[in-house]
Amino acid sequence: MKNLLNVIIICCLALQTAGAQDFGDLPRIEKEKLLGDLEILYQGLDKFHSGMYWYTPKDSVDRAFADVRRKITKDLNVLEFHKLIAPLVALSREDHTDIFRPAIVKEKINSEVRLLPLSVVFLGKQLYCVKNGSDFEDFALEGQPIESINGETPEHIVGNIGNLFASDGFIKAVKYSDLEGLSFSVYHFYYYGQVDQFEIKFKGISEPVILQPLTVKAITRHLNDRYGKPKNTEEEVLEYKILNDSVAYLGIHTFGNGEIRAHSKEKKLSVFLRNSFKSIRENDIQTLIVDVSQNTGGSEGNEGLLYSYFGDNYQKYKKVRVKAQKAVLDNGTDKPITLKAFGFFERLLTNRKMEDGSLERRAAPGKGLMAYKKEPDYKFRGKTYVLISPATYSGGSEFSNMMYSQGLATFVGQETGGGYYGNTSGYGRALVLPNSKIKVSVPALQFVMNVKPTLPFGRGVIPHYEVIPTFDAYVNGENVCLNYVLERLEN
Repeated sequence: MKNLLNVIIICCLALQTAGAQDFGDLPRIEKEKLLGDLEILYQGLDKFHSGMYWYTPKDSVDRAFADVRRKITKDLNVLEFHKLIAPLVALSREDHTDIFRPAIVKEKINSEVRLLPLSVVFLGKQLYCVKNGSDFEDFALEGQPIESINGETPEHIVGNIGNLFASDGFIKAVKYSDLEGLSFSVYHFYYYGQVDQFEIKFKGISEPVILQPLTVKAITRHLNDRYGKPKNTEEEVLEYKILNDSVAYLGIHTFGNGEIRAHSKEKKLSVFLRNSFKSIRENDIQTLIVDVSQNTGGSEGNEGLLYSYFGDNYQKYKKVRVKAQKAVLDNGTDKPITLKAFGFFERLLTNRKMEDGSLERRAAPGKGLMAYKKEPDYKFRGKTYVLISPATYSGGSEFSNMMYSQGLATFVGQETGGGYYGNTSGYGRALVLPNSKIKVSVPALQFVMNVKPTLPFGRGVIPHYEVIPTFDAYVNGENVCLNYVLERLEN
């Protein structure tokens, strides 16, 4: 089944044609230079990306690169080239493997390119119009479900534009959740180019609505006139609330030490957790709701620190490995590029060299392989709910993986965006392709988690109770997962 899926992906790549879309007046790059960039990209992913072949076999990746190589038969502009190589990067099936267009693309989008003038959101797989930035004002489009755009269903469109960016393993929910706001419009442009008009079929409107594409400046003007300028609101990154005499809420919205220092009263996660769990003990809290639904990760070790208040210590990683300490990328024409993983002392003191030349982390003090370093004073042994979503990623997902594998919580929400069996994330190195200037972040550190094989390979943590917000709940900022748990407890 896995090999069949990869063959289908490669066939889809082969059906793409470069140069068929209107991407605007961008300079063309010589064919030979593009082939040089393609070779550098291949070497970077092959030699340095430690998890490149975790989900997609090497022979499948090689065939996909060969297909693209055959397709580059003429000079292309950067977005025509991007449309060809972004799906190759996505074959890593690792959301930390990001691709960035050069500055000239952003400048064009902000000044000249005409986009779909709607701010949208997927709730599950249903696409909704959130705000109308178009010239159309005959009746309200806000809150209307979208059934098709230029004859294609939103699900079909996501199947196309979702190939332009990676998600962990085979997790589909991220492909939808990442296309929020105007991101859907921008990625629609990256795949389809500029279109003359958008014929949109809304579920609640009998006839299709014709919208003219607009520039970012025009869309922003309409949005500001109709809804006001966006306000900069500083949200809490760490929250602790006693909801009633037996239930408390713990919102851990980031594991990033920098964000916690800047936006929390305690300045350190360790201080916040100690104070919170001390209060939980003193107030005899029996049920704790832990919200990591917006936790996209942060500083390594913080996921284990939170876990330490619930579970016993164990080896959480089967292994943490780097494929190569150094990789030299050379296409025979451009100046060779060197990517390095560790600094000198970290390479010698915390890792051991394996027979295949890779490096694996030692089971030693420091970051090591264990779930946490120190037993906390206030362990919680009551009922625990964990709220998750496709935004639960990286460290946020690792915390969820440990809690799920050890059977320590009931999960509510949507599938996590981070893979249950691990991720390749640490020591991401920026690989700038010398001619197109497209940048790819290539992660070097592969974290293979020591979890029980209770979920399908390539998936995230799947909740015991799936909860998807309604449109009204979404626009009102309701925490529907929290409400679900509270209603469940009450009943």
